[in-house]
Amino acid sequence: MRSLIVATLLACAASSSVGCGKHVYNRDDLTIDLAKHHIDLRWGRIENAAQRVNPELRGPFVQAWVQRLQGIELQDMDVAGVAMIDEDTAEVIVNVTYVDRATMGVRNAQLPERWVRTDVGWRLATVSPLPE
Repeated sequence: MRSLIVATLLACAASSSVGCGKHVYNRDDLTIDLAKHHIDLRWGRIENAAQRVNPELRGPFVQAWVQRLQGIELQDMDVAGVAMIDEDTAEVIVNVTYVDRATMGVRNAQLPERWVRTDVGWRLATVSPLPE
């Protein structure tokens, strides 16, 4: 009886690990992660947005956005396009509307991003400056 229980538990454990890893996450998950990330950025929740950035880039990402937000006020962020490079990489263009605090002028820019599929979901793999 004991060996039957152990065998059943092992079979359950083996079957539950099938499909684990980055292949669990698909294009729909990318859409959700993009929306959550850019909504957090739009509202100045930099630490929340950083959770969807590759761990090695989180520090530079937070520093770059804290510095940016001293000189601008974000008005809108909209994903303009997504191009799948391969099944694990996406090039994303984000339209950004912001107010330049120095001139109080409204400006538009396009922000290129590269997203990669990982074992924990889609993550931003670049820190791009806003174009001047």
